[in-house]
Amino acid sequence: MLTDQQLADYHREGFLVLKGQVCDADICRLEEGFERNPPLDGTLYDVRELEYPEPGRYTLANNCLKDPDLSFLADHHQITPAAGQVLGAEPKLSAYVIYDRTPGGPGVPSHNDYKRWRPVGSSMNWVFAIVPFCDFDEHTGQLLVAPGSHHLERVRPGSERPLEVEAPLRPSEDSYVDPELCRGDLLLMNMHLWHRANGNSSESHRIGAFNKYAAADAPPATGWFLYDDEVYEALTPDGRSILAAHSSKKIKSTRLLLLREGDDQEVLLVKGENGRLALPGGPALVEKSIPDWDTGNYIAALQAAVRESVKIETPWVSYVGDFPEGDHLCRVYAYTLNGMGFPVGYKDGEWMGRQCLESATPDLFGGWETEALDLWSDDRIIRGKGLTQAQCRVDQYAY
Repeated sequence: MLTDQQLADYHREGFLVLKGQVCDADICRLEEGFERNPPLDGTLYDVRELEYPEPGRYTLANNCLKDPDLSFLADHHQITPAAGQVLGAEPKLSAYVIYDRTPGGPGVPSHNDYKRWRPVGSSMNWVFAIVPFCDFDEHTGQLLVAPGSHHLERVRPGSERPLEVEAPLRPSEDSYVDPELCRGDLLLMNMHLWHRANGNSSESHRIGAFNKYAAADAPPATGWFLYDDEVYEALTPDGRSILAAHSSKKIKSTRLLLLREGDDQEVLLVKGENGRLALPGGPALVEKSIPDWDTGNYIAALQAAVRESVKIETPWVSYVGDFPEGDHLCRVYAYTLNGMGFPVGYKDGEWMGRQCLESATPDLFGGWETEALDLWSDDRIIRGKGLTQAQCRVDQYAY
């Protein structure tokens, strides 16, 4: 358990180092699992033309948790309780990633990891949990942090349902410090904290787990990374609750819960298959404007389908949930019209309030539309704005 002083230090500085939290036997077990699962995701910018282990930065992520010698770290008894304390909520695994910076691999420039286009970065309350497999020193490459650079006053309620986040202030390069991470230490780091890493000038691999945990009541604005059922089975029965979402069904469609302001929240429905009313949407196609290993952001495909069907283009949407639709899952997002748009009608659409929506549920295309509306209306859930990759290439804080 973290002390009151440790919690105060974390919230003031944006990070906390806990020495020797993962025993050497556990690190050795992780190394054995890593050896069986070489980091061949091949999606980081500097590895697309490389062959492991040429000098570069490589990741082992996605569904590598199927290996029990890796999965046990996801709900480690020294990690998840501490993550839950700094989050102030039940932690859910949003990313399990092992980084390998091979000998000669380059560093990473200053940045923070709140990213509105990524499932692993778009929650409004998440924390890094970093465990080095070796000492991160001047030879392997230090991980440097800028204390206090998370500036939480930038995050505030706005006029819309999700929280507003102002553009960050870049800290000076001389403000970074070395937390002196050693094998088996645990670094808890706020999602908004600026950090950078030096290159690996040693002859050994610089490997560490860089997992991310989001608060259960703060789902990623783009939607959770969907782990498959084999990952769920690889976790211990007590550890399975660490996953917010898992399924062996694929997400193949996406729909928009489009509401307009009023006492009776009205939802727009359009004619779907077999003439049944459905939320507007279409196929869940993967956007490839920014290369990333994590999948789950289908906002670009959704916006294209909604623009085509009801002639609306939203500046952002926010994740609601994943629901069954035939033999697959449908990822549902939401947006509430603010009344400032031009009041044109919708020839092929029908607005339906909650009471009518509930009565019509058996005849709707999905059957879960009322459940989705109730999730979106739940004020206990902390929401952010999800954007497309193309929008974020310009300015992810502009919308």
